[in-house]
Amino acid sequence: MKLRRWAAPAAAVALLACSACGSDLTPGTASVVNGSRITEDQVTDLADAQCTAADIAAESGQSSAMAVSRVKKQSLGLLIDVELSQQFGEKEGIEPDEALAEGFYGQLEQGIAPLPGKTRTVLEDVFGEWAEGRAILVQAGSEATGEKPSLTNLEQLTNAGLTARGDVLKDTQVDTDPRYAPNEDGFPGAGDGSVSKASSDFAKSAEAEQPDAAWAGALPAGQTCG
Repeated sequence: MKLRRWAAPAAAVALLACSACGSDLTPGTASVVNGSRITEDQVTDLADAQCTAADIAAESGQSSAMAVSRVKKQSLGLLIDVELSQQFGEKEGIEPDEALAEGFYGQLEQGIAPLPGKTRTVLEDVFGEWAEGRAILVQAGSEATGEKPSLTNLEQLTNAGLTARGDVLKDTQVDTDPRYAPNEDGFPGAGDGSVSKASSDFAKSAEAEQPDAAWAGALPAGQTCG
């Protein structure tokens, strides 16, 4: 896939050169979650895949422009969320229920399956892991509330699972590259904690939190997608 490129002003070059300033992260690391490393390559691959999907959707008027920098922050947020759910499942001995995971992934499969090559592969892998993480949360929520999962209570059980995850991983350490403007908990986006709120998931927040259309539209073409 052809990567987007644009000329970087001197100030941006200086920022990139100092991307690890004030951080103990090794080069090429976007975030470390309780010792588990998320690489810049992982974030870039996911952001590129989402931009390709958004560009395709925009051709039929189903997507609005979004800054690439925002997509990268959301992509890292998703990867952190997936990692936390995996760590939670391992610590609590919860294996993702296959039917639940397939149900969560099925909500996205129709949009992913027609995509080309690497874009499809990246999204299948990441959102497959995301779906397993959601299944773990639902199962934890079910144990906490005593309610069996059903079509009408999945969100409730997911929220309960996120609460349980937060309790179990209360000493979580997330160290994120300053370029992602992390909040005090290490989540990207300068205090925008949408990826860590109990009622959210990446797919919903991406749709609900629309960027300023005029601002996004004024960015150079290489700095937007969708």
